[in-house]
Amino acid sequence: MNDKTELIFGYGSLMSFHGLYRNGRGILNKIKILDAFRAQIEGKRGFAKPSINNIYMDIDRFCGLKGSVIKNEPEQGYIEGLLIKINQRDFPKFCKREGYKRGIKLINYYSDYNSIGEALWNLFQDGIDNDSYQSIKEYRKNLRERINYTSKHYIPHPLELKNLGYAIIFIAPGKYGTGNAYQPSRKEQEGIFDLMGANDVLNRNDVNRNKFFKYALECLYGGVHGINVRDIISLISEDSEFLNDLQKELLKESIDNERNQFANNIFDNLEIYRQKFGNLDQNLRRSGLESILEFKI
Repeated sequence: MNDKTELIFGYGSLMSFHGLYRNGRGILNKIKILDAFRAQIEGKRGFAKPSINNIYMDIDRFCGLKGSVIKNEPEQGYIEGLLIKINQRDFPKFCKREGYKRGIKLINYYSDYNSIGEALWNLFQDGIDNDSYQSIKEYRKNLRERINYTSKHYIPHPLELKNLGYAIIFIAPGKYGTGNAYQPSRKEQEGIFDLMGANDVLNRNDVNRNKFFKYALECLYGGVHGINVRDIISLISEDSEFLNDLQKELLKESIDNERNQFANNIFDNLEIYRQKFGNLDQNLRRSGLESILEFKI
């Protein structure tokens, strides 16, 4: 029996119960989350990954692929997210969520390692170059050659996390390629090479506003747990009407529901959650979500 575990770093909809659950259709209904932490990595995020009638979150400037548990106050130049601990046997289901179809093959290929995260980190080190972005290209090429597969959607990358070991982050290939010169990514197919804000997304003819609205809300709910979402708010506030509509959904009842459901589904009770994530008022202030709420905390 495989009792190994993996850490997954979520920086978009994976930061909230709403995004994990998705009305019974999300990853939380398929796997057991063993633990969760707040963490940070160097980089920048924005909307860039095309899907059916929607644009999802992606990151850039992530060349170091290193991170740590979050500090008391948010730090400049870092993306904060949720670090999720899962059984390794559930890793293929996570891969499927991200459009990567060889999770089982990765487990089998790297069975001698303590985790897939550790194995991928060693693979990344093999291709390190003075040009950090060339290192990313080399990593993707090497990964594709190892298992004879790559994805045009999201590709698993390793993270080295201070005092926590290794984790996996899914990044959408774009200007750094998929690792296969003959297989363009979805971003390349759509001509998306830079991170976008809400204005750019909503001006696209292929985006369904309601779908994007629900996705943006899932990302913002991460702020309920003290994850800094000021950068996401900045992207969304480009469109004042869109932001106003989001504010109408972020009611006291929905904020409380996000916290309680997150706590009960992952930690089984609110007290354990509080020990790890703190109280609601502090979290809303720390995350920046307080700035767009229409009620007093």
